[in-house]
Amino acid sequence: MTYRRTWFGYVLWVIYAGLCVTMLAFIGFTLWKEYIPFPMAQAGAFFIFPLLLGVYALLRTASWKIRTKYNIQAHTLAMLEAFSAASCFVFGTLYRLHAALFSTFELYILESMETEYFERALVTAGDQITPMVHGIGYLYVLCLSFVMSFLGNRMISAMFLQAFLQILSLVLCYLIVRKAAGRLPACVVLAYMSFSSAYVSRIALADPECLYFLLYLMGMYLALRFVKDYCRNYYVKSFSVLVFMLLGIVLGILIYLDIRSVTLLFLLIGIFTGKKEEDEDAPKITAKQNILVFGVAVLFCALAFLASIGVDAFGYGTAYMTELLNWQHFYMQHTWGSVLACMEQFMMDFPVNGLLIAAASFLALEFKRSGREQNYMLWILLCVCTAPTPMTGYGVLPYGTIAIFVWCVLAGLGLQNCIMGGSALVLQAKIEEINASVQIEETGEKPRFIENPLPLPKKHVKREMDYAYPVAEEDMKFDIEVDEEDDFDI
Repeated sequence: MTYRRTWFGYVLWVIYAGLCVTMLAFIGFTLWKEYIPFPMAQAGAFFIFPLLLGVYALLRTASWKIRTKYNIQAHTLAMLEAFSAASCFVFGTLYRLHAALFSTFELYILESMETEYFERALVTAGDQITPMVHGIGYLYVLCLSFVMSFLGNRMISAMFLQAFLQILSLVLCYLIVRKAAGRLPACVVLAYMSFSSAYVSRIALADPECLYFLLYLMGMYLALRFVKDYCRNYYVKSFSVLVFMLLGIVLGILIYLDIRSVTLLFLLIGIFTGKKEEDEDAPKITAKQNILVFGVAVLFCALAFLASIGVDAFGYGTAYMTELLNWQHFYMQHTWGSVLACMEQFMMDFPVNGLLIAAASFLALEFKRSGREQNYMLWILLCVCTAPTPMTGYGVLPYGTIAIFVWCVLAGLGLQNCIMGGSALVLQAKIEEINASVQIEETGEKPRFIENPLPLPKKHVKREMDYAYPVAEEDMKFDIEVDEEDDFDI
């Protein structure tokens, strides 16, 4: 999906460029310190920048030469995409099943499985689950308790639940990125999320992060799909209001489950910045209509959130304001409690994550090249709101999976814009090459052919007829005059 460049895009670009510089400096410092021991480890923070610029220039030059000489058919790209996606999904599923059945995470099992969520989900006769203020935590305990009711109160039950949630998340990751970013970013995200040891290690942790990541992806899928279809003018005015009313209800429930879902509201900015497609049979989308559907989505999001608090208060038998204040105080106490919680998950795949952030930094260099329409501004906004760096996090849980997912999408977009960007210039270069060949034919310059290796007949040589006996001029007269009465010529 493409978006128009606005003044806000320049602000985002400056912030994103600063984040990329910070992350690249951290990566260079860590690599230099861990793998190239030297007293001045700070030198690695500066060495990575010229290396990144060299790789970026090399990729652009190589892709330019290849694309101007060769054309890759669309069905070839579709086949490669289908093969890559199917392979990643199948082997990623097997990887998770192997981790659940023959887990090598004994340390995580011993230290992390006996958590609050696991203990609350233990199924005993006549016991009820203790209410929790954290909505997604309570929902996870309910799901885990249901799984344990027929698999038994064992740790393997929780691991199977986590594996199942991750497999569903792989499907949603691919569908979301394929629809909103393109073919190459979707393959990059699916490949990383399928085989990331940092993500697979969450199987051995009995916490609601995998469940929340799945629900977060569902909300993102609905928001991006509705915004994209709206910009394509697929909805009439009344139906678009109904669609965004339903979207607001879903987002309100997700915000009740965890406050981090507020970041999904930023995707609604695509209503204003998305490229509108005009249709002769449908009326043109106006600015008033954009404000209307945006206001409807925000309004029903707030109403759904307040209604969820009311359902909670009714179920617990408490006052409405008491439940609302409990929800507020709960997040005020936990908002900045996990500043470095994402660091451990990020360092599990540190070399690979370093490459992802380096590829995502290409977008800072592609800002001027991409022209008036761009396909990554909403993702940059989401990165600024959810994952300024993988080392920071807020909320009850660190949610490092969301941070790494966003950086993955940006890495795929960076590679796509670097390798496939400048399509108009490539097309212009091909047209100029065709025009040059036509001009050569018009000037009469014949192309050079290879010599024929087969034997040819001898060329004909023109000869002049001549006689050995010279004839006098008077003897060259052949017209003989005769008498008119002479009938010799009759």
